[in-house]
Amino acid sequence: MPRYVRIFLTILITIVSSTMIGCDITADRELRRAQDALDAADEVSADAHATADYNMANELFQDAMQLSEDGRIQEARTAAIKAKLRAEDAEMKAKERLRILNEALDKLGR
Repeated sequence: MPRYVRIFLTILITIVSSTMIGCDITADRELRRAQDALDAADEVSADAHATADYNMANELFQDAMQLSEDGRIQEARTAAIKAKLRAEDAEMKAKERLRILNEALDKLGR
C-alpha cells in the first residue's frame, strides 16, 4: 500500500474515532431531562390540572424507556425529548390554572 494511502487512512480513522468518542451512544441524558420535567410537573399537580398533557408526557416517557432498553437509541431520544416538552407544557398549564383558581378564591374572600 502506498505511503500516502496509509497516511490518509490513519487520518481518517483518527477523525472518525475522535468523533465517536464525543458522541453519547445512549439516550440517558434525554431520559433524565424528561424525568426532571415530569418531576417538575408533579410538583404543581399537573396530573390534576393538565391531565391530558401530563398523561401524554408519561406515555411518551414510558415509550422512550422501552425504546432505550430495546437499543433503539435515536427513537428513544426523540420520544424522550417529546416527553420533556409535553411535561413542560403540562407544568405551565397547571401553574396557569392554579393561578386562575387562586385569583378566583381570593375574589371570593378565601
